[in-house]
Amino acid sequence: MAAESAMNGHAPDPQLEALVSAVNATRASHDAAVADLLRYIGCDQRDVPLASAPTSSAPPFPEPERRADLIGAEWVEVATAAQRFELSKEVIRSWCQRDKTFGWKYGAGWLVSVSKMRARLGIR
Repeated sequence: MAAESAMNGHAPDPQLEALVSAVNATRASHDAAVADLLRYIGCDQRDVPLASAPTSSAPPFPEPERRADLIGAEWVEVATAAQRFELSKEVIRSWCQRDKTFGWKYGAGWLVSVSKMRARLGIR
């Protein structure tokens, strides 16, 4: 980085160099942790698809109908979803707040789509 700055006629920026170095160290640490995890669970890293942004504006999974007769079947309370999918209620509430198709504000709480939970967690 310093050599690149000197070649461009700019004085080296020690703070920028320190930040870039920290990012590179974090990236290397992250990559090593992911590789360790994949080895531990017995996956070949080439078999794991990279996350990418959706290319279509259409939702990847259609929103289930919000009907009262589906409460308890397709739509369950946050506490029920947390217990069923072994997640914290806070995580599920945050998903509902970020993705309005994921949950349904019903009374004082949220109802969560079981099929959306399964899709998000990769469960068939």
